[in-house]
Amino acid sequence: MAVVRFNFLSRCLGRQVDVSAVIPSWTFSRAAKESVDEIYKVNRKHKVLILLNGFSGDHTDYLNYTNIARYAEDNGICVFMPSGLNSAYRDREDGDKMHSFVAKELLQVVRYMFPVSTKRKDTYIGGLSMGAAGASTIGLAHPETFSKIFCMSGITSRPQGKRKVDLNWFGEGEDLYAPGSMATDKKMIDTKEDGWYSAKKIVDEGLERPELTITIGDKDFLLEATRAFKKYMDSLGYEITYEEVPGYGHEWDFWDLKVREYLYNGCQLKKK
Repeated sequence: MAVVRFNFLSRCLGRQVDVSAVIPSWTFSRAAKESVDEIYKVNRKHKVLILLNGFSGDHTDYLNYTNIARYAEDNGICVFMPSGLNSAYRDREDGDKMHSFVAKELLQVVRYMFPVSTKRKDTYIGGLSMGAAGASTIGLAHPETFSKIFCMSGITSRPQGKRKVDLNWFGEGEDLYAPGSMATDKKMIDTKEDGWYSAKKIVDEGLERPELTITIGDKDFLLEATRAFKKYMDSLGYEITYEEVPGYGHEWDFWDLKVREYLYNGCQLKKK
């Protein structure tokens, strides 16, 4: 496989941004199935997965803590992993636009630079924890762009209007982590930053529905919030793939297991 790190100036973020990528290439295992000429065929277009990191992580997380490079290589899919920067993957009213960066600018750049498909059916988004919230929010807000959404240990939350989404890493008690990873500003309600609103809009307007997969360990602290979203999707009649896996919490053993299963099963999880 080819593991690539690239850096470019983002208009949405107003700064240079780092992205790690896995691009399928010639390997001994693939040589048994395809010739070098077939693998490097000009104009060959691969499926693409935008994979978002969690709170406090960056573009290297999946490469460091999972076998994503091998999984992507074996399944012939390009995976792009930008740094989430504790942004909750939202467009800030007075700052950078991470939602727009992921949904539009990043895809525009990778489609220009790499051999990836531009078709909706070949374009997926996923993530873990804060990245799962971002993937579901962005994927549901842009059903014309993403055909599959993959969420591990997290899901889009309904804004409650308690406070703005401002990182307070050095706060105390309940303020230490939550502001950097939750949608709480009431201004987000019924906007593209509100995944619950976007899901209802898809159903009400009869838009093509992204295939949504949610997986979470039964010891995860986000379990109840995830169940609440599942119940809401059921009330809309929006069918999703949902599983609670016994014995796992908010941990890399679980995420490595599930990203592997998702890719090897054709970007779906097989229900037990």
